[in-house]
Amino acid sequence: MKSSGSVWFVYGVAVVVTFLIGLLSFSVFVLSKVFGSSEADPAPPAPDVTQAAPSVSPTPVPKTTIARVYDVRAVAADDRQVVIIVATPAGCARSLRATTYAEGPGAVAVRVTQQAYRTGCTWQRKPVLATAARPLDDRSLIVNGVLWTPTAEGNYQQALAASARTSGN
Repeated sequence: MKSSGSVWFVYGVAVVVTFLIGLLSFSVFVLSKVFGSSEADPAPPAPDVTQAAPSVSPTPVPKTTIARVYDVRAVAADDRQVVIIVATPAGCARSLRATTYAEGPGAVAVRVTQQAYRTGCTWQRKPVLATAARPLDDRSLIVNGVLWTPTAEGNYQQALAASARTSGN
C-alpha cells in the first residue's frame, strides 16, 4: 500500500506539469499573434494607386474678415444681448459670428467676423447676436474697434457720430 505522501507528491507534480504546459501554450499563442503565425497567409494585394489630376480652377479658400457694422440694437428680452447689423456679401460668405472677447465695468468688446470665399457679390445687411456674460446696463460696446455708446432709448450709437451731432459739425 502506498503512503498518502507519495500520492500527494504525484498529484503535485501533475498540477505543476499541467500549469507549465498551459503557460507554454499561452506563450506560443501570444507570440504567434504578436509576430505573425507560422502559417503562410497570403497578404491581400495592394490597391492600385491612381494619380490625381491637378485641378484646373483653384479651390476658393475662405478668408476671415472683419464685418462692417451699421447698427447695434439692444434685445428687450435679454439684457445681456445685442443685435448687431452688419454688411455681408450675399451668398459669398459664411460663418458670420459675433464673439464677446473682453468685458469690463464700463465696456464690452465684441468682434464680428465672417468667412468670405468669393468676391464680386452684392452686399446685404444681416443681423448677428452677441451675448455678454453680465447684463449690459449702461456699458458701452466696442464692436470691431469702434465705440458704441448706449442711448436713452436703450439702443446704441457710434460715439463719434454722437459727438458730431452735439457739436453741430
